[in-house]
Amino acid sequence: MSSYQPIITQAGLNAAVNAKEKGLSVHLSHIAVGDKGYTPTRTQTQLQNERDRVPTGEGVDYNNGQFRVSGKFTSDTSYSVKEVGFYLSDGTLFAVWSHPENVLFYLTPMATVVQGFDLLLSAAPHDAITVTHDGDLRLYYDDVFLHMTQVQTEMLASQLETNLTTVKLYQELAQKGVL
Repeated sequence: MSSYQPIITQAGLNAAVNAKEKGLSVHLSHIAVGDKGYTPTRTQTQLQNERDRVPTGEGVDYNNGQFRVSGKFTSDTSYSVKEVGFYLSDGTLFAVWSHPENVLFYLTPMATVVQGFDLLLSAAPHDAITVTHDGDLRLYYDDVFLHMTQVQTEMLASQLETNLTTVKLYQELAQKGVL
């Protein structure tokens, strides 16, 4: 198993197979993170030390068993993310990733982390899995860039005003023969 490849839990596989047999689908709807590092097992039903759970913020189904899901994580405390769980809308832990030593990413109160995950679900009936999501997380940055553009524009206007004042002052001094 790759050090960054999640495993599908038995409960997750059962849910997907049961849904397929009934002509239904399961909905991958939440991503949870925790700070406990270990070797995950197929029998897991929850993370060992869950710290945060967020709705999937973006979901792409490539129709070949590969899904891309993303989540937006914030925290009031700092911690290393060493476990990730992918949950179905009914609360079933569908897939889990963890590593005894490797850190996936680090959360601090100072930053928001938008983390994407690629899930290759060749061991489950992928046509019975959908991703419920809140939209395109790339749009999360729109407000940040809009604010940054506004501040830069205001700064540029202020610089232009200062330059015009300097030119007028220079012209007045030149007319008086001071320069």
